[in-house]
Amino acid sequence: MFVRTVLLSIMLLAGTLAAQGDVQKLIRKLHNERDDAELALVEQIGKVRTREAAEGLIKGYDRCVTLLFRRQIVKTLGWFANLADSQQPALDKLAEIAGMTEEAELRLLALKGLGESRTVGKQLLRGILESQASDDIREPAMQAFVRLVAAADEDWLRLVWNLEKKQRKNKDGDIMPPEHNSIRLLAFGALLPFMREADLVLTLKREADPKIRRRALEWMAKQRMSKTDAMATMVLQRVMFQGPERCVAAGLIAESKGTKAFSTFVKLAKKGEVTQEDLRIEMARIISTWTDAKTQKRAVALLGKGQSHQKVFALRATIKIKSDKVLKLVRKGLKDKDINVRRAAAESLAIRLDEDSVPLLRVLLEKPKVPEDIRIALEAINQIKGPMSKWLREIAGYATHEDRDVRNAAVAVLAEAREKRHLPALMTALEHEDWSTRFLAIIGIAKLRKETPVAKLIERMAIEKGRMKKHLADALWQLTAQSFGEDEQKWAAWWKVAKSEFKVASEKERDKAEVGREKRRLTQRTVSKAKFFGIKVESHRVLFILDVSGSMMEAMYGREINGRGAARIDIAKKELAQAVKNLDPGALFNIYAFSNGVARWDPKGIGANSSTTRQEALTWIERLGASGGTNLYDAVREGFEDKDVDTIFILSDGEPTVGDEIDPFRIREDVAKWNKYRKIKINTIAIGGNLEVLEWLAKDAGGTYRQMR
Repeated sequence: MFVRTVLLSIMLLAGTLAAQGDVQKLIRKLHNERDDAELALVEQIGKVRTREAAEGLIKGYDRCVTLLFRRQIVKTLGWFANLADSQQPALDKLAEIAGMTEEAELRLLALKGLGESRTVGKQLLRGILESQASDDIREPAMQAFVRLVAAADEDWLRLVWNLEKKQRKNKDGDIMPPEHNSIRLLAFGALLPFMREADLVLTLKREADPKIRRRALEWMAKQRMSKTDAMATMVLQRVMFQGPERCVAAGLIAESKGTKAFSTFVKLAKKGEVTQEDLRIEMARIISTWTDAKTQKRAVALLGKGQSHQKVFALRATIKIKSDKVLKLVRKGLKDKDINVRRAAAESLAIRLDEDSVPLLRVLLEKPKVPEDIRIALEAINQIKGPMSKWLREIAGYATHEDRDVRNAAVAVLAEAREKRHLPALMTALEHEDWSTRFLAIIGIAKLRKETPVAKLIERMAIEKGRMKKHLADALWQLTAQSFGEDEQKWAAWWKVAKSEFKVASEKERDKAEVGREKRRLTQRTVSKAKFFGIKVESHRVLFILDVSGSMMEAMYGREINGRGAARIDIAKKELAQAVKNLDPGALFNIYAFSNGVARWDPKGIGANSSTTRQEALTWIERLGASGGTNLYDAVREGFEDKDVDTIFILSDGEPTVGDEIDPFRIREDVAKWNKYRKIKINTIAIGGNLEVLEWLAKDAGGTYRQMR
């Protein structure tokens, strides 16, 4: 027995020594070959699960430069999260990567790895949250932390949430700045299971952040707390509260009171100045679900009466009623003097698929009060008629209309039809001088999945630039499964050989080619230099819209210039100047600064990027000061008036306070309407707050939203 035990020990020791020898060889190979090594080598090292393996991967990360290898190493370091002898160095490295790298993909992977450990990893996540790391790192760190929350964390979470806005100090005794609202919201969400009803009532009365108030009310309803109805009523009637939280309250009151809430909703809907548009829409939607005869009769009585916002409310509230009387009143709305009423009436008829209203919609189409009426009628008739050949041929005639929105609406409809006979109209649109028309034409051509247009798309690769060129390359990828990106010469050379036997790539062929495409993306060693608050500037037709209201003079946490604390305006100017310096040669750009009004660097529109224009822009940026209110709406509207702009960056530090529109939801709706067929990409940066309007604008336009303290 003793001999067998000794032999077994010797065998195990020999195996360990052999494994150590193997991992040393693997580590040396990774360190020597770096990004040229086989990717599987990283996983082989990770599977050894020793401290030596972890330390070898850590050094390998520093020696490799491609996203492909660094991503794989970060993933593999997460395997060591709960191994006693190796978790500390592995997780320390992940914390360093999370806090230092500019690559969001690596940062998120590193935080995910830290979140695998409820001991060391959790402590490191808390360390990141208590550090001066930037908020785009701290927010995902908090997301990872709250997944590990236990009852023992309640006091710390309350400190982070900090309802009473008490002065906080760090472990060194230094005063900490107010916490970012996105972090506070995550802390509050993690606290909910530990909170009593009294805590939530106090939250609704004292909390300043609308997202937290909304979350508190929703939790009270979910837990069926006794004071839910009272607090929902309070929120609904509080005119200073924002639309989204009042919408939640309206839904809860409707669940509790049913049709008895009708009068309350109608009374609120009449108040144009203090009832937000999204609240009116939600209350109308709720009324439309009530099917008893008495309520429907009361709703019908509202049709066609009052101010424009009341008429729109009534049209929405009666959307499911199809009586002849209602249809007659809805059709009458097509002749209203206010375009918002005409639009709501057309949408109501379209939802009903009311064939009998088509002649009236044609009158709107052929005798519009303003060009937008044509677009309204086109959309409504198209929804009613559906993909009928005769109607689509008629729409094709509008694909060359002089009004951009009308023209683009027609091109978008043809794009969705996916019929070969509309290819000539799409090919004509592809040559249009307006980039947004070409953008939509490319979408339609890609959806048709035909061989004929590929040659013309490749020809345009030598013409388009910036975001449009990227869009064109994506369309060509969809049709060919060739990953030449934006290299027009490679596309031309490939087509010269491939055109005689070319067939559109199948989905299976694209999936197979995607593996190689992704690898090339991860192994590229150059990236776009131009960035604005970390968001890449890919466009050659870019507009920067900068808030210079008085609040921009407030300090920006953790930022310094020349050794002194910097104001928000200082950092914004610094970031903007750097972005302008690094724009691609020849890129078109402009800058708007808004406070009570809107000032433009170049009043004529976006201009060419030369050494002269760059210097003029930098001088203009340097002279910017900060004072006045926040006129976001007018600034964005003016930006949309520039026909050349395809990408907008917006930076602001507060909710809109002046301008033609200050209701955040109305701003969102109008921008979405302007952008429906324009396809401008909007990136937004919120400083010092959790500005939902900026979040909405970026989300709706396929852009990036970033928050900073």
